[in-house]
Amino acid sequence: MKVAMIARAWRTPLGNTVDAAMARLFAGERAATTDPRAGYPCSTIAPVRDQPAESRQARFLGRMGLFGLEVAGEALAASGIEAGPRTGVFCGVGGLRAHWEYMMPAFASQADDGQRMWERGLRDVHPYWMLRHLSNNVHALASATLRLRGDGATFGGGSASAQAIASASRALHDGAIDAALVIAYDSLLEPETLVELGARRSATHASLERLTAPYSQDAAGFVPGEAAAAIVLVRETDAPIAWIEVRDTAGAEPDSTSTLARCASHLADGATVVAGTGRAWPDLDAAERAAIGALVPRDAALVAPSAAMGQLGAATTLVQAIVLAESLRAGTLPPIAGLEHAAEGPLVPVTRATPTAARVALGVHASQPGLAAAIRVEVPR
Repeated sequence: MKVAMIARAWRTPLGNTVDAAMARLFAGERAATTDPRAGYPCSTIAPVRDQPAESRQARFLGRMGLFGLEVAGEALAASGIEAGPRTGVFCGVGGLRAHWEYMMPAFASQADDGQRMWERGLRDVHPYWMLRHLSNNVHALASATLRLRGDGATFGGGSASAQAIASASRALHDGAIDAALVIAYDSLLEPETLVELGARRSATHASLERLTAPYSQDAAGFVPGEAAAAIVLVRETDAPIAWIEVRDTAGAEPDSTSTLARCASHLADGATVVAGTGRAWPDLDAAERAAIGALVPRDAALVAPSAAMGQLGAATTLVQAIVLAESLRAGTLPPIAGLEHAAEGPLVPVTRATPTAARVALGVHASQPGLAAAIRVEVPR
């Protein structure tokens, strides 16, 4: 179901405004930096550099949630949509996580026998500590502070922003609401997430100096990143930023390329630009290019925002929507940041800012466990 995107806002590792981040993306810059925290196998990360503005909502939200609330307000203000019962809120988040910094005081002094756990630290945990990490906090606070009382939902997991867009699209086409604010945020830089990514060898173990790009011959894992983004959708309008449509699905096997292809096949018609998953391992990159290359022209352009921003987890599809819309509207495709020795295969990796007359692009995303999402972005002629 195609819907119109009429406003957008984000916080990304490349910048806090769409114009600033896109300028760096077109210039081929990377946000990757060395993690100042020692001891993690993934020492190269792509963080959002700034901190959220001071807010009374910090009682209920962590850093990325506060960014999510900020971009929600900015996107809604830019849209001109009125608050009320006909505007809904749809959120995509990485999931419910018990962050280590809040858990360590409770477990640092525990004994192997499990005795006297209360006295050894559990009593120091505030009884309401988990309320700060509920997955629907941004949804609730955005609805309340922005006075949006229409239908909505919160989704969790690697494809959560695609699920949120799909749900918003259904609500719009069913007439349940007239406008939808879609918010997504995630960070792969939490200690517990970095440990897991390092153990799975999904993320790169390379230093900043030895970092390679997705779709290169010697790709060796992705850079973990983080982002928050928001868009406003309506059923139809005379002058949208872009028309978008999404599909998401799950496969029986983790990282199933066939699941990714099945998801993308519904949206690939007419696409001549592809924003790839950027998993940055030669076998995964090659399988993806073969699968997606069978759906679009073999010489379709291949871009990878994740090469510049890092992998963005649940926020990926929303960020792809903005990047592809801005690129098509500008008539310029951004290079795959840091790509020097592109692997051979279907699709043509973009290695420098390249003029384009394309009007339709396809973005794809894969995540654990076997989740896949695709988004079609079409700009008016």
